[in-house]
Amino acid sequence: MKLRYLLTVLRTMKIPGLFPIMRDWRAYVRMHFIYAGIESGLLGALSTPSSRYDLIRQLHVKRPEILDALLDVGLSVKELAYKDGKYSKKGKRTKAMTGIQGDMLAAMIQANITYYSSAYRNAADRMRGAPLGDELHKMGGLVARFSKIGEPLIREFMTTIVAGKKSMRVLDVGCGSGVFLQSIYNANQNATGLGIDIDEEVVEQAKQNMEAWGLSDKFGILAGDILSPPAGLRGPFDFISLFNIIYYCPSDERSELIGKLGSMLSPDGTLAVAMHFQSKGQDPGAANLNMVNCSLKGLAPLPDLDSLTVELRKKGFNRITTQRLMPGSTFWGVSAGIA
Repeated sequence: MKLRYLLTVLRTMKIPGLFPIMRDWRAYVRMHFIYAGIESGLLGALSTPSSRYDLIRQLHVKRPEILDALLDVGLSVKELAYKDGKYSKKGKRTKAMTGIQGDMLAAMIQANITYYSSAYRNAADRMRGAPLGDELHKMGGLVARFSKIGEPLIREFMTTIVAGKKSMRVLDVGCGSGVFLQSIYNANQNATGLGIDIDEEVVEQAKQNMEAWGLSDKFGILAGDILSPPAGLRGPFDFISLFNIIYYCPSDERSELIGKLGSMLSPDGTLAVAMHFQSKGQDPGAANLNMVNCSLKGLAPLPDLDSLTVELRKKGFNRITTQRLMPGSTFWGVSAGIA
């Protein structure tokens, strides 16, 4: 390399911010490769080392040049390996996509490349008044899949409240698959009660799960909005769970929701809330979630933890405790009682 070109390279490398941005860009390319690998079935096909011909046949490829380009990206970011004419998974991230836990990680990548990135791409227009995104109804499956990452933390928080109680009639608001009802029963076999969800497809799945888990005689599943309770939903309840649900409620209806749930509690009952709260510049995960919430129709900004406790006290709750569920984050559990 001639000296003048070498000097040009050195000057270019000294551009302020270039190296950090290039590192971020490399991560961006890797994330998009993994997304394309999931969506195309490439990562699934590479559960066993495969040749280019095998991949073309297995993935029903009509444009092999795109497959070749994708494979080259995978090699360049060290997520794939090529040896003896066959491609295989190499990187930790790509290998992590395999198995039950891998599905949670895959969903996180799929959500961030699609719906979450849309909040940033459209931020300029939306903050100036353009219509909010209307994709919430499409996101349910993805959200349910990657939300499983936080389930063990919520389960531990919940178990400390319900374990050992002789009376335990529960209401799970936004019950989803019913997995927390199952966890409650595992922690306390005196538990019975109800789950409610606004998504009718989710309700049917929860009913099937209750049947499969042998819990259909313990927990009923209802379709409906907790602010307009369906017939059959009557208190009192000894435990009401509200996990990752509050930001689906418009801010001006939050007080009504808290008051309604308080009216359904037994005298010694507990309302349990678990979710991300406002980041205040401390938690990128919560800040990112809040950005998406503010950009989508049907979601509300994340509440502030202190504001929620104030609202609870206004509605008659006077036994309030808070617990950080994930170190270094604003993912908190809040338990509150009337008595």
